[in-house]
Amino acid sequence: MDELKQINLQEEGTTAPQVKEVSPMESVEPVAKSANTGKILIIAIIVGVVAGATSGFLFAKSRLGTAAVAPGTSALQQNPSSQGSIHVGDTFGTNDTTTFKDEVEGVLQKGGIGGEGTHHLVRGANASQWVYLTSSVVDLDMFVGDSVHVWGQTNTGKKAGWLMDVGKLKVLELNAAPADSPSTSGQPE
Repeated sequence: MDELKQINLQEEGTTAPQVKEVSPMESVEPVAKSANTGKILIIAIIVGVVAGATSGFLFAKSRLGTAAVAPGTSALQQNPSSQGSIHVGDTFGTNDTTTFKDEVEGVLQKGGIGGEGTHHLVRGANASQWVYLTSSVVDLDMFVGDSVHVWGQTNTGKKAGWLMDVGKLKVLELNAAPADSPSTSGQPE
């Protein structure tokens, strides 16, 4: 192979140029990086991470508000702390009237019909008028035996004439007797 020759050019008026022989297999030294470039890159990464975390925290806080209410719910109390803490006029659940737009009143009893619902509202002696309930928001067990007004979303039932997912509940009367119903011992399961 041909040899590469390096020529050292000097200012005019000097002696003949000096030639340094370099073999093609010799490594060429890379240009040295500035020590400051690495430091600047590390600082930029740290500033970016801190800025991203801070803006994410502030965005989440502004979306949830100071009460940290979950999306789709409201500032209403979801469930009472105990049955003794329930009073006439208390309202529990969500204010989402878009999803839970259907309304009905009755005395809340335990039990569904044909596997549909966990509870039902007694609205007279005729079981065909009862509304079968489930709830994704309110613990219905806390209100068994109370006269309530509920807001919910009607669902299609196979056995239940009216099947509703309750989103909001207002207590009308505590320990109410089912209206026009001699007894609830024959209630459906």
